Amino acid sequence: MTRGDIYTVAGTGVWATRRPDGKASKTAMSPGSVALDGHGNIVLTDGRVERVCVIAERSGVFYGRHMIVGDIYTIAGDGNLQISGDGGPALRAGMSPFTVIVDGAGNVALADGWREVRVIAANSGTFYGQPMVAGGIYDVAGNGLQTGGEYSGDASSALSAQLQQEDGMTVDPAGNLIIADWPNAVVRVVAARTGTFFGRAMTAGDIYTVAGNLSVKPAPDGTAATATGMQPFDDAVDAAGNLIVTDSWNSLVRVVASSSGTFYGQAMTAGDIYTIAGGVPGPLGGAGDGGPATKASLYSPAGVVVDSAGNIVAADELNSRIRVIAASTGTFYGVSMTAGDIYTIAGNGTRGFGGDGGPAAKAILFDAAGVALDAAGNVVIADAGNVRIRVVATTTGTFYGRAMTAGDIYTVAANELPLDVVVDIHGNIVVPDGSLVRVIAESSGTFYGVPMIAGHTYTVAGGGALGYSGDGGPAVGASLYNVESVAAASSGDLFLGDGLRIREVSGP
Repeated sequence: MTRGDIYTVAGTGVWATRRPDGKASKTAMSPGSVALDGHGNIVLTDGRVERVCVIAERSGVFYGRHMIVGDIYTIAGDGNLQISGDGGPALRAGMSPFTVIVDGAGNVALADGWREVRVIAANSGTFYGQPMVAGGIYDVAGNGLQTGGEYSGDASSALSAQLQQEDGMTVDPAGNLIIADWPNAVVRVVAARTGTFFGRAMTAGDIYTVAGNLSVKPAPDGTAATATGMQPFDDAVDAAGNLIVTDSWNSLVRVVASSSGTFYGQAMTAGDIYTIAGGVPGPLGGAGDGGPATKASLYSPAGVVVDSAGNIVAADELNSRIRVIAASTGTFYGVSMTAGDIYTIAGNGTRGFGGDGGPAAKAILFDAAGVALDAAGNVVIADAGNVRIRVVATTTGTFYGRAMTAGDIYTVAANELPLDVVVDIHGNIVVPDGSLVRVIAESSGTFYGVPMIAGHTYTVAGGGALGYSGDGGPAVGASLYNVESVAAASSGDLFLGDGLRIREVSGP
């Protein structure tokens, strides 16, 4: 590939009607969930033909199949909606695939039919307590039954458990699979190996509820996490392996302790649950800044990430604020913080626009659509209502071609329509914007074939008439249909979800 050129790596622009195999760029497809594995291959679900596919980034043997770079291969699914084939070749299995992720061992974990979790083995070995053969498919959680209630099986084989809907899956530092079963108001863990996690002795392949009790009424702090009610919206895992959960219904941020110790200014016991933010009764609002986070008011917290210092950065959605719960005492985002206290680092609680060049905590935001952390630790906000990309500087320095002061907020791009933001390997901000992909340069240089000056905004893909054209030539000027998602690969390339195609902009 030539730097800065665009290529369709999969899809022809028409719906898939048969098993995808062959040259990816000549194969019809209907891509759904997309992930990148450790080899740089693209793993995706194609729900229209009920399969899981891989687009090979290089030639080799992956998931038990010999692959040629640039070709697409079905690694699971025979086109049959009826879930079948456990323990045999994944290619002969029936399925209804939804979400895919890549686990800590490189296997593909698949939410199948909402009520089962299955694994397509990347290599032969023992995973989740089961011997697996590369290219085989194995149920690891859920029995697929719909008998009412749809919740059972704790502390026994995950294969016999009932799940209701796997809204989100992630992997903790020990390799265990964490499932947010939102309709059941619980968070469950499938143990990857035998050991003690979240204060419980677990056996590889068994399933355990680690938070929630099928209700939304919260239990007091310091009680077993399984004794509390909640409505988990998002979760993250910190460096100590603790599970962070935003409980949107109760307007809380809570922690399930993985081990006993002091975290976020509180002494915690493994397996117990603790409120680390929110919990003040009465009218909801943004009160409590500068004091204990447990005495603060939140209003339906949503997304949550953990920064490099271990602090929790949460979107206090209906308060129009970005808030930080300090993990340790120190200065972060230009603010002197005390462990366990809460601080607003962006937004003053009103909706609108204002505050650029000054303290971010006094700025006005309007529907922050996405938040990311860049390589320098700055908070990047897609301020969709204001049609801007804004940055809260973590430290004083020059970023995106602008001198910034720690704790202040800056618009680094205006007149964009940001649906989301990602940060590439060079520290540039990449924004999908309908029929364009735009980059805000963090430093001066040539990226995606475009000479850039730090702080300026550049189109790196799109600009032609709405539709599809330009493969094999410069990405700038190519026709895109509707780019809603972008993934920045470790190779430096960008992968675009463009309607019924996946397209690649070459970075090196």
